[in-house]
This record gives sequence, structure tokens and C-alpha cells, in this order.
Amino acid sequence: MTRPAVDVCFTPREIGPADVAVVVDVLRATSTIVQALAAGYPRVLCCRSVATARDLRGPGRVLAGERDCVRVPDFELGNSPVAVATNGHHGEELVLATTNGSPAIVAASSAARRVVIGCLLNLRAVLDSIRTETAVTIVCSGTDGRPALEDVYVAGRLVAALDGTRSDAARVAERVASSYPEPLKPLVESEDGARLRATGQEPDITWCARESALGLVPEVCSTDDGVALVGAVHRQLSMAYVREFAGTF
Repeated sequence: MTRPAVDVCFTPREIGPADVAVVVDVLRATSTIVQALAAGYPRVLCCRSVATARDLRGPGRVLAGERDCVRVPDFELGNSPVAVATNGHHGEELVLATTNGSPAIVAASSAARRVVIGCLLNLRAVLDSIRTETAVTIVCSGTDGRPALEDVYVAGRLVAALDGTRSDAARVAERVASSYPEPLKPLVESEDGARLRATGQEPDITWCARESALGLVPEVCSTDDGVALVGAVHRQLSMAYVREFAGTF
């Protein structure tokens, strides 16, 4: 059986070997990463856990992340693209630890030759970056091991714009996306959207729904020990400097 050229994983548990993986966590990790690079951070260190992020604390690094949708108390920022955009650039690297998105990026990095970070904010730029690839797997970060509506929506938008044979999962995502006339509605209707409203973080929903507002295409440069190093252009960066910088890494 010929492998489909376009596939979708509704949760990171479904990730298998892939040529190119586009990791999507619209609310909010991949949106935060894109916004951080646009705000001036040269790199984002995506961590598998909060403990890993704490181990990377050091000069020039800003810790950001959440647990149960709320900022980790000893971190400088939450998992919020609005906060990253409005608080100014205060470090050389953003260290990000989230419940779903950053672990999904680490997991995809172990399975795929190339890992791209996608969301609505950079939708057009991501499409331009992957159009020439022969096989693309879109990985939805989901929420607590379950599919997330907003991630499936963006996956479907990507599927609809790509050529090639589609898996059944890709067809499902495309149908979901086609049922919404504009991007804000699935974000608002999602469980994650409801959780953000309940915790007073509704501005992030509107911010994350801005389609193709930024032209950055973050990619994983390298990975090591539960950390994926993400940059917008410097794909050749080595994890060796991260160990040296952190000392205890």
C-alpha cells in the first residue's frame, strides 16, 4: 500500500517516522513560539517538562510556560503570545515548557527528519515552506491526550492547500476545517478556548486567530535530552552550546 503524501496525527501518540512534521498547537504553544521569534528572541528551547525548563534557567534566558493553562509560578511568562509580544524582548532565548505543545515538538523531533512549527499566525509561510516536500505529516498537539478542535482545524487548512494523496485522517481534518467560514470560530468553540476564558486569558484567543500575520517559519535545529532547539533561520545550530551555556544541562 502506498503511503499517503499528506497525513494528520490527531495527537502526538500517533507520531511515526516522517520526512517532514508540522507541529500545531494553536492555543497556544506554537503560536507563542512564532510570536517569540517575531519579538526578537533568536531561539526557543522547547522542553518536555517544567523540571527540564528549570534546569535551563540562566543569564539571558526567559522561562515561559503553563500547567493546567496557568503560568508556572516561578516562570517569568506564561504560555501567552500576547504576553511575549507586549512585554518586550528581555533575553536571548525563551525556554518554553507547556502541557501539550512543547512535549509534542520534542516527540516529533525524534521521529521526523524535519520539524516545522505551525499555527494560524504563520499559516501562509508554513505552506510556502513545505509545498515542495514529497510527504508531510501534520501533528496536532491536542489536549491531555485527546484531539483539540483548533489544532484539527489548522491541520485541515494545511491539508486543503497541499497536493498529493491524503490519508483518512487528513480527509477528516480537511472536512472539519471546511465547516468553518473563518478561523476565530473554532478557537472560540473549543474546550481550550473555554479554558482560556475561564482563566481570564481570552485575549490570547483573538491573538492566535490572526491568520498569516507573521512570515516566520520556526524549525527544530537539534534535540537532546528532552529539549528541542527551535530557530527561525539557523537550522545548523548545535545543542553543544546549550550544554555549555546551562552548565548543568
